[in-house]
Amino acid sequence: MALGQVELAARVAAGLFVVVAPTLLFLALWRGLQSMQDDALVERVRQRAERSDESGLALVPTPSAESPTVSCPNCGAGNRDGVAYCRQCLAPL
Repeated sequence: MALGQVELAARVAAGLFVVVAPTLLFLALWRGLQSMQDDALVERVRQRAERSDESGLALVPTPSAESPTVSCPNCGAGNRDGVAYCRQCLAPL
């Protein structure tokens, strides 16, 4: 049974669409996400990671000097006021 030229062209076009369309959609999504990224936030995270690498400590945020802190009854670590769990030992506050 021979395929007509129109039917063959339709099948080739459908095959190309199935292969090419998801790739184009993914690339469009990727570029959209890159354009929406918060460069200031990315830079702060990168600087924090570099500081933790230099000091050899884990990447754990420390409470700032101006925010009130609460000491953990379990390990004594300082935590921000209003948090439910200790940032060091995860004990309930």
